[in-house]
Amino acid sequence: MLVTAIMLITNLHALVALVPLVASLPSMPSFMNRLKYLSSHDDQCPYPVHYKITSLQVWTPKNGNTHPMVIDFQYADEETKIATSCHYNGTQPNIAPTGLRSAQYACEDPSVRFIWDTEESSLSMIELACPHTPESGMEALDQITPRLSCVDTSKSTPFGEGSQCFSLDFAILGNFTALDPIEPPGNN
Repeated sequence: MLVTAIMLITNLHALVALVPLVASLPSMPSFMNRLKYLSSHDDQCPYPVHYKITSLQVWTPKNGNTHPMVIDFQYADEETKIATSCHYNGTQPNIAPTGLRSAQYACEDPSVRFIWDTEESSLSMIELACPHTPESGMEALDQITPRLSCVDTSKSTPFGEGSQCFSLDFAILGNFTALDPIEPPGNN
């Protein structure tokens, strides 16, 4: 018991000795604060920080149905003043960089792209930062898992047998969590 008490006091003493060191380290602003800082110092290029998804619908085929998956939603970003429709129905090209595992699809405004992960039922959003300026070359990224309500569809529906899912939330509010260099598009 005495040995345990001595070890505890020794460890506590070592931790207390680290307090001045930790306090002297520069604080790292959160990613969100960093984006807000960048945007506030560049009137010509507001960086993407927040976005909103509305009217999200996803239809997936059942086994044996050859109709491709269908995804539809509206995207809006108040900071960058982008409002666009996003769709996938099997005819849009994959614009993902070469070597990327997941397919990416452009929205009607090509500065916004998305990835739908069927296994995870998650939506990744990608918005180009400052796409119309010489400083372009960065993209903001985020991934959300929307709450969905799904119903089975029959052979008599336009796409045939499958699952039609709707977002349970009227609006899904997202915050970008990464700002990365843009990868060149690939030929996928």
